Amino acid sequence: MRRGGIGMAVLVVALSTVAGCSLPRAPSSNALGLFVSSQSPSDANALASHLGVTLQGISGYTSQSSWSAIGTYTPPSTSLRMYLGVTMSPNNSSPAQTPANLGVYQQLAQNLVNGGQSYAILRVGWEWSTTHFSWGVQNTTPAQYVTAFDDIVTTMRSVPGQHFFFDWCAAADETPTNGSYAASYPGDQYVDYIGTDQYDNPGSSWTATLDTVGGLSYTVNFAKAHGKYVSVPEWGLNGADDPAFINDMYGFIVNPNNDVGYSSYFSYDGVVDSAITQFPNSEAAFTQDFK
Repeated sequence: MRRGGIGMAVLVVALSTVAGCSLPRAPSSNALGLFVSSQSPSDANALASHLGVTLQGISGYTSQSSWSAIGTYTPPSTSLRMYLGVTMSPNNSSPAQTPANLGVYQQLAQNLVNGGQSYAILRVGWEWSTTHFSWGVQNTTPAQYVTAFDDIVTTMRSVPGQHFFFDWCAAADETPTNGSYAASYPGDQYVDYIGTDQYDNPGSSWTATLDTVGGLSYTVNFAKAHGKYVSVPEWGLNGADDPAFINDMYGFIVNPNNDVGYSSYFSYDGVVDSAITQFPNSEAAFTQDFK
């Protein structure tokens, strides 16, 4: 028998009142989020209503345009938990933050607390295992990346009232060419979730999807070795209607052996064509699985 829907999991989580709204102290098992291009809670909730699913989170990003823009980010007003990608350097201009720029992260943390997101999940330097961003370990040394990650976490934790969770997030099938996963790990005291971003690859088998470096099973094994929960902060289709991928991802997310704390489907028709409403069979599978 299929395990019960994701929305049921939130019933067992203790609640804490934060800035006038109630948020779980920690994400419930399998807490479901969405990303929409507007990063608007109303748009995310509208999509969730259309799909017939219940959201616990919304994904978003700080700006990459400048150091000051990182610090001036303010969360939208919502009772959903923010799953926030935190930029480590603007416009890919440098490998990662320097001590001179740590003040912007203190400001960001204060804005999140003031905006009712003191329990936000923060993906500092997401997809570190790729060449996509200057903070990735292909573009710097693991030691530089780890120092920057740890400094940002320490700075943001120094803000009174924060109860942030920090997610160390790689990308599936992206092998670090400079150092290794182990060498790039920030340390247990700085990490709450170990995650990977997973998009459909219709040319690969599900087994290959699981076992690739940085893939889902790889991430589970690494997380278990460090006593951490797993996340899938970005996942989605890749330009094709593939309900089998949706079903396989659901099975992975709700499998209790994988200890997935939260996931977020990226419904986006940009670089990765994953907008769920464009693919009727996958949309139907998503609704059936996650309702």
